Amino acid sequence: MAEPNSNNGPAVVTTLIFDVDDTLYDVGTGFTAHRNGEIVQQYMVDHLKFDSLAHAKAIRDEYFERYHATAKALTVAQQEGRFPEGAPTFDTKHLAEYWATNLDYSKLGAPKKELKEKLQTCPLILVAFSNGPRAYVKRVLETLGLFELFGEERLYAVDDVLPHCKPEAAAFETIFKSIGHPSPESCIMVEDSMKNIRQAKNLGMKTVLITGKSEEGRILPGDRPEA
Repeated sequence: MAEPNSNNGPAVVTTLIFDVDDTLYDVGTGFTAHRNGEIVQQYMVDHLKFDSLAHAKAIRDEYFERYHATAKALTVAQQEGRFPEGAPTFDTKHLAEYWATNLDYSKLGAPKKELKEKLQTCPLILVAFSNGPRAYVKRVLETLGLFELFGEERLYAVDDVLPHCKPEAAAFETIFKSIGHPSPESCIMVEDSMKNIRQAKNLGMKTVLITGKSEEGRILPGDRPEA
C-alpha cells in the first residue's frame, strides 16, 4: 500500500503518470478503433481459432467492457471457457508482438515534438502506465517520439500488473511500489478514461482528464468524459 501523505498541508506533487492510448495521441485518430477492431479480431481468428471476425468481436468486446484491457479480457475469456475448442493458451507477449508488427502506426500522425520539448523541462518524475502490453506500448511511444522521456525503467504495461489492470486499485498499488512508494496525493494521473480517473481520485491522486477533438473513436460509452 502506498504511504499516505503525512503532512498537514497539501502534498507536494512529485510524479506525473501518463496513460498512453488516447491520452498521448488523440482518440479521433482512429488508431485505437483500428487496434481494438479489425486487427485484434483478425488475431483471434488467425491465432486463437475463432471461426469468424464477428465471433471474435463479440467475445473480445464482452470481456473488454468488463476489464478495460484486451490482454486481461482474453485471458479471462479463455479461463471461463469462451475460446474455441483446441485454441492455444493466450499469451500477452504474443499479442503485443502481433500489434507491434501489424498495426498501421501512421494513423498516430507526426511525432509529438512540442509535447516532448515541454516534458523534457518538467522537473517531475515521468511515468507511463498503460493497459496495453509492453512491446506494443513501447512501439507507440517510439512512434510518437516520446519513449526516451520514460525509458524502459518508467514504462509500465499490463504485463507488469497482471492479473490486475486499470482501473483496479491493485494495479495502481503495483506501480506505486515500483516507483518508490510516493503518496497518491503527490501523483497526477493524466488519463482519457473516466473509469480510470474515478479510481485515481478514489486513491487520492490528482487527475487530468484528456478529451479528443472528436470522441467518435471512443469504444466504451462509460469512458466518455461526460459519463
